[in-house]
Amino acid sequence: MIRTVVTAVFTFFLLTATSCHNIFAPETGDIGKSGLLYNPVMSRPAHVLENFRYAYIYRDSLVYSTLIDSQFVFVYYEPDDEGGGGHYESWPRDVELRATGGLFRAFRPIDLIWNSTLDSSFSYIKGDTLLKTQKTWFDSSNYAEIVKSFQLNLGDNLVIIGSAIFNFSRSPWDNQWRIVKWHDESSF
Repeated sequence: MIRTVVTAVFTFFLLTATSCHNIFAPETGDIGKSGLLYNPVMSRPAHVLENFRYAYIYRDSLVYSTLIDSQFVFVYYEPDDEGGGGHYESWPRDVELRATGGLFRAFRPIDLIWNSTLDSSFSYIKGDTLLKTQKTWFDSSNYAEIVKSFQLNLGDNLVIIGSAIFNFSRSPWDNQWRIVKWHDESSF
């Protein structure tokens, strides 16, 4: 009887001590100044692109959705199988989020490599009027265009190489940069 009680108490304490530890959780450690793998404050378009890469690699659709502006448009070229021609297609934010969520579920692993910045410009726009443009970063800008070359590895066999033209806008409400247009120029 005493042996059963001691065993029960020991088992209870063992379960209590280990029940709060998730053996599948990543180890804690120093992963940067903010303690996060992504940058929650997107004060520059470069931060948005870093978070974009993070969202793809970790298949994090919640982080990805914070990068996409409510007026977002994705533009891509749809080649014609018959005549060698083609046309441009586009879709809005809600379709983009569904398509990217499907991509995140369909492929493991995903690796996105930003290669080089091919071009960039920053502007200040008020209403529909462009007030000034500059090729380098300046603090008063609220619109940016950055052209990046990339390599996207989906699973073990599919590699997409190309470039993307990203248009960014800084929100006047929270001062965060977001992608308003992504013109994809990739090839399989």
